[in-house]
Amino acid sequence: MRNTILILILGFGLLSFNKIKDSNEKLTEAELKFVKENYNWNSESLLIVNFRQPVTSCHYDNYTNLKKTSESIAKFYSKMELGNVRNIFVYSDGEKAKKIIDSKNHYNDIKSMFLNEFFSKDKTCYGILVFNRNGDFQKKAGEYTPEIIEELIDNLK
Repeated sequence: MRNTILILILGFGLLSFNKIKDSNEKLTEAELKFVKENYNWNSESLLIVNFRQPVTSCHYDNYTNLKKTSESIAKFYSKMELGNVRNIFVYSDGEKAKKIIDSKNHYNDIKSMFLNEFFSKDKTCYGILVFNRNGDFQKKAGEYTPEIIEELIDNLK
C-alpha cells in the first residue's frame, strides 16, 4: 500500500513537472525581424525551432548521426497535423553540423541568438521554441513529445 501511494505521488509529480506553463514572453521587434530574415520565416502563422544544444550542455555527443536523427524527427513530425507552420532545425555548433546545414530547413545558430537568448542556462541536449507572427513564444528545454509541441502551439492561439 505504501509503495502504491509513493508511486502515485511520484507519477503525479513527474506529470506536473513536464507541464508547459502559459507565458507572456515576447521577442522584441528587432529579434522578430532577425528571426524572420535569417530563418526564412515568411507567411506561415507559426515557426517551430528544434534547437540542438552544444555538446558541452549535453551528457552525450548529441551531434552523432545527425542525418539519421533528422530522418527520425521527420517521421515524428509526419504524424502531426501542423497546418500553416514553418518547422526548422537549428544547431548551436555549426561546425559539428556543417554536413546537414542547408539553410533551408537546417541552420546554424546565427550569432548564437537561440543559445544566448533562450537556452544558455539550460544544461540539456535539446530544446524547442514555438513563435507566432506577433513574436509571442513558448519554450521547452530538454526532450519533447508531440503532445508537448501541441501544447506549446495551443498556448499561442
